[in-house]
Order: sequence, then structure tokens, then C-alpha cells
Amino acid sequence: MSAAKDLHPALTAVVAGKGPTPIFRTFTVLIEAVNAAIEMDRDLSHSLSWDPASSGFAEAAENQWQDCLRLASDVFSAPTSSAEDQPLQRMAMLMHFLIEATTPGEALHFQQLMYAHRDLFTTDDPGVREALNRAARQVDAVVEMAVTAPEFAPV
Repeated sequence: MSAAKDLHPALTAVVAGKGPTPIFRTFTVLIEAVNAAIEMDRDLSHSLSWDPASSGFAEAAENQWQDCLRLASDVFSAPTSSAEDQPLQRMAMLMHFLIEATTPGEALHFQQLMYAHRDLFTTDDPGVREALNRAARQVDAVVEMAVTAPEFAPV
């Protein structure tokens, strides 16, 4: 009985629109997946790329980027349930296009779009703002990887 009582305020907050929306939850999974993909690609750019014991690692990195594309698509195609969802959807769309970029110039273009239209990626909600800031740092990391290793293309 007390466990159900303890959950009641949290459920009320979610139902009232004060908790994380489905888009926010998926977006947080997306930024964790992008973080993992970035780390895998950084590992590949070092000694693991020639190590015979790392066979399958490149394929795993490619699969991770494919998961990121799917998650980004899930975010920007989902119906919104609050105004805070829109900046998340915009960032997910930008990240999707960035991941699909095939040249450093394309990657730089998407980064420049993000900074030129920063107002499209802002919100008053502190949790959403933090998630968007993490995603912006990931955009910067992906672009840096693309520019410093021109043969790099996430997908």
C-alpha cells in the first residue's frame, strides 16, 4: 500500500505533463547511443583498427550508428505532447542528418546550422535544456571527428 502511495505523485506529474514525455525519454536513449557510437569510433581510430582481435568491432560501430539513426527518426516522427518536445525533435532531425553526412563539409554545415539557429534548440525546462546541451556537444564531437579524420563517416 505505501509503495503505491509513493508512486502516486510521480504518476500524477507524468499525467499532468510535468514528467518526462515519451519523446524526451527516447531522446535521452538517443544521446546515450550517440555517446556509445562516438566512443566506439574513437576506439577504432586508435590501435583497435589494426588489431586482429578486434574483428567485428567496425561492424558493431556501424550497427551502433544505425541504432542512432533509428532512435533519431523515432524522436522526430513522434507526436508531440508538450512544447518542450519540439526542440528535441529538431535536434534529433539535425543529428540524423549529421550521422548520414558523408563529407566533413556536410558535417560542418549541420553544425553551423545548429549554431545559427540556436533559438530552435532552446527551452525553459532544465532537464530538456541539459539533454539538448549534451546533444550539441555530441554534434561538436562528431564534426571534430569528421574534420580530423576525413575518411570518417559515421554511417
